[in-house]
Amino acid sequence: MTKEEIGNKIEILRKKYGVSTYELEQKGIHPSLPGTIEKGKKGYSVDTLLKYLNAIDEGIFLSFEKKEK
Repeated sequence: MTKEEIGNKIEILRKKYGVSTYELEQKGIHPSLPGTIEKGKKGYSVDTLLKYLNAIDEGIFLSFEKKEK
């Protein structure tokens, strides 16, 4: 799975929960972070990703599935 694929799944998840980027800002997320994570760009840590996911919803767990060959 690539960073872009993970970012895409996270964007879908954020929208599914109905969380706007404005709401994320209100929770202390820097305005450029959603675009960075959701587009799979470089420049963020796992800690930042976890902070971002917790700002969307505290109960989020990502599932990664094994690809079939």
